[in-house]
Amino acid sequence: MMRYESVKKVAAFGLTLMLFGCSVTGNLQRRQTTAHLSQLTRAERQERQADDRPQIVKLQRDSNTFYLAPVDTLADGERVMSLQIEQVTVVSRMRSIPERNGRVTIDFIVTLPKQLLGRSRSVVITPVLHKPEESIPLEDLVIRGGRFSLLQERDYWQYETYVDRFRPDTVGREMAFNRFVKFPYPQDARLDSLVVGRHTMTYYYSQEVRTDETSKKLLITLQGQVLAVDDSAYCLPPSDTLSYIVSSMLSFVDTMPRYRIKIIDKYVTVQDRNYIQFFVGDTRVVDTLGDNRRQLDKITGLMRQIVEQQEFYVDTITLTAASSPEGGYAFNDRLSRGRAEALKQYLVKRYGRGIDTLLTVRWIAEDWPELAQRIRTDKSIENREAILELIAGEKNPDQREQAIRQQFPEDYAYIRSMIYPQLRAVNFRYNLRRKGMVKDTIHTTELDTTYMRGVELLQKRKYARALYILNDYNDRNTVVAHLLMDHNERALELLATMPKDAVVEYLRAIACSRLGHKAEGREHFLEACRLDGCMEYRGNLDPEISDLLASD
Repeated sequence: MMRYESVKKVAAFGLTLMLFGCSVTGNLQRRQTTAHLSQLTRAERQERQADDRPQIVKLQRDSNTFYLAPVDTLADGERVMSLQIEQVTVVSRMRSIPERNGRVTIDFIVTLPKQLLGRSRSVVITPVLHKPEESIPLEDLVIRGGRFSLLQERDYWQYETYVDRFRPDTVGREMAFNRFVKFPYPQDARLDSLVVGRHTMTYYYSQEVRTDETSKKLLITLQGQVLAVDDSAYCLPPSDTLSYIVSSMLSFVDTMPRYRIKIIDKYVTVQDRNYIQFFVGDTRVVDTLGDNRRQLDKITGLMRQIVEQQEFYVDTITLTAASSPEGGYAFNDRLSRGRAEALKQYLVKRYGRGIDTLLTVRWIAEDWPELAQRIRTDKSIENREAILELIAGEKNPDQREQAIRQQFPEDYAYIRSMIYPQLRAVNFRYNLRRKGMVKDTIHTTELDTTYMRGVELLQKRKYARALYILNDYNDRNTVVAHLLMDHNERALELLATMPKDAVVEYLRAIACSRLGHKAEGREHFLEACRLDGCMEYRGNLDPEISDLLASD
């Protein structure tokens, strides 16, 4: 029994050696090797923007070397490597970044110790963007050793050979892929791109990110894993955290409530159009015919809502029924009148006798004005101009309808099937009078809720929707929306019409800088600082102001 326990301990110890002592990643596990994050200094960022030489070099997959140095060609044709000597690295954990058009560019330096890399390893670094309500993985950074890369290529070659030979279905392809491909190529990754120093490898990472109402502060951390050809793996310990304060011109938004003049009328009219179907030549209201049930419920529902509300007196309700022009005019006149009377009686029975004195009946034998209007707007009628001239010129309605049918038979068939049913309508007109009001009109002020909705959308960084609302107001918030959408010329036009203050001058400096008017922009910025000393500190947050000051 003692001997058996000793054998178990030796076996367990051997397994531990295989995982952490003899495995490819075992040394990394013991040392807790990890990657580091750091911000760029302003000088480094300007240098990267100005330098058009390759800043990163792609590693060859079948090589055991992890970098290639950028090369310059001298005037005499000699080619020399351009390497920088590492001296001091300044690391910043927090930085302000400008927001433009609903986006910010996050950039940082990823520093990896050389111990992480090797011929038989693949290092996958995943930057993670943290917002208050979610964490978003960004594109992976992948660095592969030569042997690891060759293993991947071999596995994919085996898989593709199997598919070409046996042509499996979708399930078979998935099974074959899992069988042959041990380490799949990562998707949406930045492969083998880095710059090498003496003891570390660094990567300049830049990513454009959309902003929203939660994007006042963004955090970046790193997650990482090292995979080896012997199936061993090592997860990197948690990295440092970088903080980004999003600098936006939303701080210039005017949040003061805005009011508008409202005109209140003593007399108000409500119009309602409905379509009740009748049997041919009949005046009875049949609620089971066609869509009549829904239409009648709609009529009585609105009537009850208007009659029973407390703000207005109901003076009169006018019911007007109309017919379409087919048939004789005299017959249509009697038909329209009969249908209007029948509908009134139906509503009185359904709503109550109290509506009887309010309800006045009108009728239109043939609604030719409505017909002409619908023909005028219907472009599918080929001869609509000629038909409209005929309607205006012929005074006799029966001859008018007959002439259209004879002269334009195809258009008449379309009009009769598509437009005539829209003429068989019942219109209701509610004439209301506001209670307790003596004058015909009153002018009062009320909160402009539409404008405040635009300001709310602006603060939520929904700039296009905000500008759609604010565009007609032409005030400071309209300017901010234009600048955030990069409409700099329009913003400058509006700013020129506004009274001078520190904010207006600062915004003019921003717009001028973007348009390349450096001297004018510098004057506006200095004036803004003279009017409000805080603008000098605000200028440190906006790259446009830095450009103005750097152009001296």
